[in-house]
Amino acid sequence: MKANLQHITFTGIDASTDFQTLREIQKEYPLVEFGVLISYHWYENGNRYLDPKIIDMLRGQGLKLSLHVCGSAARDAALGKWETIDKLVWGNLDLFKRTQINIAERKDNPGYCWIPWVIGQELIVQQRSGEDMSIYEATIKQWCERSYPHRDPISVLLDASGGRGVDTPIKVLRSNGKVGYAGGINADNVGDKLSYLLEHEDTGDFWIDMESGVRTDDWFDTEKVAKVLQICQHVIKEQKAG
Repeated sequence: MKANLQHITFTGIDASTDFQTLREIQKEYPLVEFGVLISYHWYENGNRYLDPKIIDMLRGQGLKLSLHVCGSAARDAALGKWETIDKLVWGNLDLFKRTQINIAERKDNPGYCWIPWVIGQELIVQQRSGEDMSIYEATIKQWCERSYPHRDPISVLLDASGGRGVDTPIKVLRSNGKVGYAGGINADNVGDKLSYLLEHEDTGDFWIDMESGVRTDDWFDTEKVAKVLQICQHVIKEQKAG
């Protein structure tokens, strides 16, 4: 397989984030994607969860955005209740090209239908490791069984850390679909982790995702984002030159 880095995602833009700075970063680094965390109880979960009432401020900013749905909102999405998610983000689902459902385990809930999701969006299913792919496999199975006319892609994010910033070893998943890797990635280790992924024989289309690693006092830190991207750019140039 040929490794192909598709996105570098920074999750958790917040009320302090300057959108002009994000636009400048995105212009310099086209692979950048900014993730927005949402939850029904966003006000209890720290700065990284954006107040849904201000999500419409993202409209017209020209940013590449992904939506990361957590908690009971994620469970609603897994049950196909996208209308409740749309209400949570005040009718702004169309701002996002990719939506990630963060559910730690499937628990074999027979009510979970996982789909249909929002037409025109890539659906990302979170799994804690490549050893347990039950959520992802159930999603693919139902997608195939129901023969939906739209062919939006389904991807998987492997994140043993679950957004806690705990550095976890990367275990490459061989897959025909796109695979994301997260887990304690920051400026101190992103170079080694990215090199490993680019050089591994089983890596195909992939992305990397950072959350805690680009925060300072739980606020989104664009200086840390820029530092990470400088390192990534250097690694990618070395890979191409080699």
